[in-house]
Amino acid sequence: MLVIGGPGKSGSSTIGKMLAEHFNVDRIYGGKFFREEAKRDGFSSVKDFLEEMPKEEIERLDVEVDEKLREFAKKGSVLIESKTFAAIATKEDIPCTAKIWLDADLDVRVERAVNKEKIENPIYRAIRRFQIRRELSGRYKIDKQRYKKLYGIDYENPEKYNDLVIDNSKQTPEETFKLIINFLKDAGIKKE
Repeated sequence: MLVIGGPGKSGSSTIGKMLAEHFNVDRIYGGKFFREEAKRDGFSSVKDFLEEMPKEEIERLDVEVDEKLREFAKKGSVLIESKTFAAIATKEDIPCTAKIWLDADLDVRVERAVNKEKIENPIYRAIRRFQIRRELSGRYKIDKQRYKKLYGIDYENPEKYNDLVIDNSKQTPEETFKLIINFLKDAGIKKE
């Protein structure tokens, strides 16, 4: 079982998809459960959902999602994408093939998000840059507090819970993927 995580727009979803395809395993995306719940409750974004729902409801959902991830982990042969699961697996001694954390400078993450939206007008791009920066910063702060309270996770020190921590600010997804594959090969983990 591989675990990959990172803050918003760090590339963990992109690389998670690439790794799942490479190793021919199912990708279990923890954030998907939150997005589905937010949509069911009528929210257009997870950020709004997290800010407007009662904290007790968010904490209940966090615990529920992480329990689902534990169940998937028991099955093996999966890639779990989650901001918390590497720390949970470390604290609970859940066996993992490798735990990988991706990060990137906030400016880089903002630019990735703006580019994904394909906004050409420079004024709209500047406005979106500002909005996305605020969203990503706010989400990071909320996540950090939530995970500390729920699980005692030191969100700012992912090296405590992960085998490999990569700042991919200056890397393409392909370069990051290759770096991870080389790390896994060096650890004796190969594609079957």
